Amino acid sequence: MRTDCVVVGAGPAGLATSAALTQRGVDHVILERRQVGDTWRTQRWDSFRLNTPGWMNQLLSDQGRYAYADRAMVVQKLEQLASNSPIHTGVRVARLARAVDGYALRTSDGEFRCRTVVVATGDQNVPRMPALARLLPDRVAQYHTADYAGPGQLPDGAVLVVGSAQSGCQITEDLLVAGRRVVLATSPVARLPWRHRGRDSLEWLTEAGFYAQRPQDLPDPSALRASQPIVASGGRSLSLPALARAGATLVGRLVGATGERLDFDESAQANVAAGDAGAERMRATMDDFIRRRGLKASAAEPDDTDAPVKLDPPTTLDMCDHDISSVVWCTGFTGDFSWLNPSMLDGAGQPRRDGSAAVAAGVCMSGSAGSPSAAPAYCSASPTTPPPLLTR
Repeated sequence: MRTDCVVVGAGPAGLATSAALTQRGVDHVILERRQVGDTWRTQRWDSFRLNTPGWMNQLLSDQGRYAYADRAMVVQKLEQLASNSPIHTGVRVARLARAVDGYALRTSDGEFRCRTVVVATGDQNVPRMPALARLLPDRVAQYHTADYAGPGQLPDGAVLVVGSAQSGCQITEDLLVAGRRVVLATSPVARLPWRHRGRDSLEWLTEAGFYAQRPQDLPDPSALRASQPIVASGGRSLSLPALARAGATLVGRLVGATGERLDFDESAQANVAAGDAGAERMRATMDDFIRRRGLKASAAEPDDTDAPVKLDPPTTLDMCDHDISSVVWCTGFTGDFSWLNPSMLDGAGQPRRDGSAAVAAGVCMSGSAGSPSAAPAYCSASPTTPPPLLTR
């Protein structure tokens, strides 16, 4: 089959790209290896809600300004958007390579030829599991964020949650609300104070241009690889001390496992401090914007998640003694780009980039961390990739 453009992936980014192509009259198809919005169907827990409000998710349409869509609503809206798109589902792309007149895609449904390719498969849908997972006793049930559905899925007993970025903290809260005992192995992650000086922080940050930054604009390029800041499900402040006050046992990073014994480093207090420092940086960014623009804003309101907590974290735990029967590994995701020509990949197997652009002309890397807010415009070269939004 020949067309002007092939979009690979029917998630939010791929569907937004298709809508833009349709508006411009560009002949194209979307190839999706499973079903529309597959990651949203299969890798979100039952109580999951977006952390970006309706006004930031215009792709989903028909939401209140401060509505926070749940998983089912996201899937429903994606299906509605897909109904107007030329999608081939159940088609897996095995290889993308250059051709004389553009690109050739070898797929499970034959070969597709096109002038331009948009890669919208996402880089946050392949679970990362640490080597330590193989060292735990067979009696312990193990799940990844991608597998976790809810507290009732786990066997009776305490739960070890490994990783305290956005997913780890939200899953910890989900377990605590259900009355489960939780040990949270922490990591150094910034947190976002949800309200600041009378408005949602996302409103201030958007107006300040925080989310319009390009990779080359960032003072520290490593910020692109930073974990999503800690917030609660549905748009609320959350912090490690708040989880501790709710009953979670905070420990440092998990560094070893021998039989029933778990070893943690002494970073718990430093990880709490990292979250607090991130919150202060965000507040400083907003205050600077307010000051530079001469805007009127109320004084900063109290935030209960700022309250400190006294910690005495253990560095060793016996899983039997603490009745730990399951582990949820909130250790992140990557993407599968093995189908791209090797010349398009870097040493880590990720698409090569020059700033915000893909190295190969005519190949666009589309979307932002699976966010339904991603709505890239059609391009014949490469789009600007915005920083990840708060969706996970």
